[in-house]
Amino acid sequence: MTVNYEKCINCGKCTKHCSFLKKYNINLKEYANLAHLAFNCYLCGECKRVCPVDIDGRQLSLDLREKRIKEGYNLYLNGYGALLLEKRNYIFKNYANVNSKVALFPGCNFPAYYPKTTMIISEKLKENFGISTIFDCCGKPISDLNLKKEKGYIRDRLNNRFKELGIEELILLCPNCYYYLKENLDIKISMIYEHDEIMESLIFKDNSNKIEGLLFLPCPDKDSRTIYKMLEKYIDNNSLQEITNIQCCGAGGCASIKEKELTKDLQDGFKAYDKRIYLYCATCAGMITKSNVNVEHILCKLLNTDEKISTGIATVKNRALFSIKRQR
Repeated sequence: MTVNYEKCINCGKCTKHCSFLKKYNINLKEYANLAHLAFNCYLCGECKRVCPVDIDGRQLSLDLREKRIKEGYNLYLNGYGALLLEKRNYIFKNYANVNSKVALFPGCNFPAYYPKTTMIISEKLKENFGISTIFDCCGKPISDLNLKKEKGYIRDRLNNRFKELGIEELILLCPNCYYYLKENLDIKISMIYEHDEIMESLIFKDNSNKIEGLLFLPCPDKDSRTIYKMLEKYIDNNSLQEITNIQCCGAGGCASIKEKELTKDLQDGFKAYDKRIYLYCATCAGMITKSNVNVEHILCKLLNTDEKISTGIATVKNRALFSIKRQR
């Protein structure tokens, strides 16, 4: 096991700040001996953020997942069949007419939840900057399950495909894709918010896109706040109150498959807020909408697309439509 959990001082902070650990009344040291709970952790990182001796519960969970898989744990028979079918070799990928060195990479969930906004961005980037759009999965869901062979296959497939196409940079819309691909691709990775000229061409110049209310940060950005800092030029921090008492949206680590009730409890925590909740992660938006529909993606607001988030089977249909749509 790569995590030294023996240095735990039994302070209880990880349990206090993690709904998963609290449910089972355990700390990280005790969790290290409970491999049957390997896939119940949300990999949100909240335990590490509060741990005084810097134990990484995310890595601990990944170690336990690797152990379970080596022991013969069958993910297909334990609730992950649909996810694996879609993500192992992403069935909705589309590389039609990719002919630029810089490409937009919307990921899986932004096109699924916000198809209209995705098309507006894709078409404007093509028209104004000659930037093609690639529809594919970054591979993070497979990596979260710690399927190392499959993770390596996806990483190599993406790197080889981008090399064949002459892609030198990907522009992303998703925080999960951003942090994951920065560690796994051989090309430049950037968020759309970094590109001033592109954002200038997209943003709707009107007070109707003023952002006021609440803000919930996605888990991968909570440590460095790299993307949050990119957004500061477009949002007024004084007009946004950050939600800090809910650890995550419930999507992380594929744990919702095992922890349905706990995931609902996390989502229900957002019911307490009557102001609009702004996010810059489509996955968070999709999860939180299940309990509070007063949710809006910051990018949709800045572009003033007025798009209602897609839900249920419509998200799958949206993915499928993008997989067959021929790009100009």
